[in-house]
Amino acid sequence: MKQRISDKNIITLLIVVLIYAVLCLTKHQYVRLTADSMLYFSIAQKYLAGDIQNAINGYWGPLLAWLLIPFRYMGTTDVTAINILDTVIGGITITGTWILIRRFEIKGNIRNIIIISMLPIVLKFSLVQPMDFLLVCILIYYLCTVFNDDYHRSVNSGLLSGFLGALAYFTKAYAFPFFIVHFFIMNILHYFKSKVRDDRKKVLKNAVAGFLIFSLMSGAWIMAISSKYGHITFSTMRDTNFNAPGPEAMGGGLEFGVPVFYEGFFAPPNDTAFVIWEDPSYLRGQKWSAWQSPEHFKHFIRLVLKNISDCLKIFENFSTLSVVIIIACLLILHDRRRNELLHQDSLIYSLVTMGIFTGGYLLFHLEERYLWIINVLLLILGGYVLTVLFEKKYFENNVSKGVLIASFIIFFVFTPVKFIIQAGRGGMDSDMYYVSTDLRQYNISGNIASNREYIPVHDAWHKTFRLAYWLNGRYYGQPKENISNGELENELKNNNIDYYFIWGEGNAVPPFLTVYKEVTENIVPGLKVYSLKTPVISSESAGN
Repeated sequence: MKQRISDKNIITLLIVVLIYAVLCLTKHQYVRLTADSMLYFSIAQKYLAGDIQNAINGYWGPLLAWLLIPFRYMGTTDVTAINILDTVIGGITITGTWILIRRFEIKGNIRNIIIISMLPIVLKFSLVQPMDFLLVCILIYYLCTVFNDDYHRSVNSGLLSGFLGALAYFTKAYAFPFFIVHFFIMNILHYFKSKVRDDRKKVLKNAVAGFLIFSLMSGAWIMAISSKYGHITFSTMRDTNFNAPGPEAMGGGLEFGVPVFYEGFFAPPNDTAFVIWEDPSYLRGQKWSAWQSPEHFKHFIRLVLKNISDCLKIFENFSTLSVVIIIACLLILHDRRRNELLHQDSLIYSLVTMGIFTGGYLLFHLEERYLWIINVLLLILGGYVLTVLFEKKYFENNVSKGVLIASFIIFFVFTPVKFIIQAGRGGMDSDMYYVSTDLRQYNISGNIASNREYIPVHDAWHKTFRLAYWLNGRYYGQPKENISNGELENELKNNNIDYYFIWGEGNAVPPFLTVYKEVTENIVPGLKVYSLKTPVISSESAGN
């Protein structure tokens, strides 16, 4: 019977992976080519062209760019490449989740429920940001390794943990401190769980082996970026994501605090970059510290409290059952005898992981996609709670079980399904792709700048940033707030801007632009594009 159940689980896994692959390759193709993925394609091209100095980047992890190099080499279109890559990442992620479930005492039918629920969740991941999606995939396999009861039996577990930790760091810099703290604590838990002295020695060997391989791999990349920027660093992302929501930021949010939105034009960081955001390490901006003054410390505390509030909302957005599941897990642990506590290994490991991973982000800027791995763990823990509940007498009735299972699935898939449906209606990434196809007939390229548009917030920057990529242009951003027409004209000339985009039906055109040609003839509603290298020839001048 056990074998038959196992076979049924494998069949469910294969069906879910197949459905995911079909949907990923046939639906929302242009939505997956997000703004950040455009940056990775640009970096991948630098590697392929041998421009290693500019390809090495302290802000964007290198792994996704490395994975895109073969697609660039074969001449695959960006849209096809990102969809194929997301398909592979998604299939591996679903399979990894299936393996991770086996670390818990979850019955076969509930395993199937979890895997089926993962389908819309992973589809949503694939539509938002590829690097966060890739990070979830790697972390799942890392957790499969360190959650394993047989972790101590072979030094290969430590080596694999270190290898996966380094890959996670190569994907996103946050994984660097997370792995160090998490792997250290996990080895402590394995050490004290082991009652045999030899097993404890093996745990110590695994810890040393894991940190060694992690240090060697991570150290090579740290040396590369430290050499480029002239100081020891494992990432320059902290400066941007910590400084952005600083005391000087309007509203205290990342969107308002990033200098590209209020400090005027920024030249791309190198000759082959299409926007300064390709390497934000070179952004101008005021740095701050929580210890700088009492006011700064108060702002930092407010930021942390806001992040805690946002974190709870994010958990609720994953599923309205999230907080209930966490409380239920704590009650399950409390219900066991004290000397049996460490036998609830995977449950304890999961709660510790959630605390460490979430806690680190509370000190900086927080977004829902940063906590996707928590979403996966909450789903699995929900399955664990269901397994415990079904052991109770009042859930022996099949009707009550069915209602609980149906509710569980609905609460976890509602948000991702809603997101997927909304994504089908288009978005900024796909919309700008289609706009770019309209604009290509006018041969718009070179240095591009745009006006400021505030509704939605800084919409002009985000839209023109995407268009610059599609048009093979170089986007310099938007002018400072409340800049005079004379100052704007000088800034455009000083930065050798070729085209100036004006978004918004009601936005006034600066008088000095009227002497230049508007090239698009209103082909895109709400957009005027002026060629600053093409003066309008008046009929009087033409007659002379």
